[in-house]
Amino acid sequence: MAEILSGLDVPARERVAALRAQGRFFWLDVSLAETSCEDVIAALGLPGGVLRAVTASSNGRASRAFYADGALIAFALHCYVDRDGQIGQGTSRLRPVQVHVVVTEEYLVTLHEERVSLPAALSEAPSRSGRRHAVYSVLDAMLASAFDALDEVELALDALAATWTNGDDAVVPRATLRESAARLATMRRWVTTEEAVLARAAVEFEALRGFGGAGGPSFERLGGTVHHLLGSIDAATNGMATLLELQLNQRAYLVSVVAAIFVPLTFVTGFFGMNFGWMVDYISSPSAFWLLGFGVPLGTGLLFWRLLVRRFLIRDSRRR
Repeated sequence: MAEILSGLDVPARERVAALRAQGRFFWLDVSLAETSCEDVIAALGLPGGVLRAVTASSNGRASRAFYADGALIAFALHCYVDRDGQIGQGTSRLRPVQVHVVVTEEYLVTLHEERVSLPAALSEAPSRSGRRHAVYSVLDAMLASAFDALDEVELALDALAATWTNGDDAVVPRATLRESAARLATMRRWVTTEEAVLARAAVEFEALRGFGGAGGPSFERLGGTVHHLLGSIDAATNGMATLLELQLNQRAYLVSVVAAIFVPLTFVTGFFGMNFGWMVDYISSPSAFWLLGFGVPLGTGLLFWRLLVRRFLIRDSRRR
């Protein structure tokens, strides 16, 4: 079983040196908010190119950063961890964390800016010995956390759909839909990039010292996991689009009801607004004016409501 270390304080550095001297594989999780990249490189003997790959977040292209030289692989992934403190209404329970992964035949290193312990957050400890299985287990747990975050979005959309279908006048909150749409779009952009990164990493792992051969799980399975994740994100996006379409159809239905009421009224008022001779000659009393000007349009609207609107347009709604 690979040993797990969190942080890079003095005892941890001594333990890292001892494990490297014994040739034992370990997983080191480091928060860059507490430890600098230079300290990590000095403790592990990493080449300078890895430092540039790790600090690539300054130009916004960290998700595309990749480093491989036959003895080391470095790339970036995203995982989702629980938020600290109380969660407000409408706030997602999981938050994304960008993680830089460094793998050699001696160790697995995960670097991130947030003050969080990935081994504790992912609840993942390699259950079997062997560096290949240890690395695969950690990467698979990171991808599984994305499925958890996607499931959280889908549950929120299901709750909105249930609220909308069960309530008589319920309307899906636009803010929640905007937040869900933005989260799905961001997840898809990240996962699309990570699909290409993991496809390249699977090839590099086979050439990495200590990872070749047929023993242990194949890293190509991670690419399949990402592919399924993309399909799930697209399915959630389509579900949200369907929910929006249903809401728009309901609004169009209400507009149709209003139009069905006012179209005959407009016709009647327009007809009687013409200066026909018999109107000018025979509408000479206030009672005739009120009867023809208000009674006829009102009676026409009520008759149209009773015979057409209630019978055909809102009949299904009343049945529900």
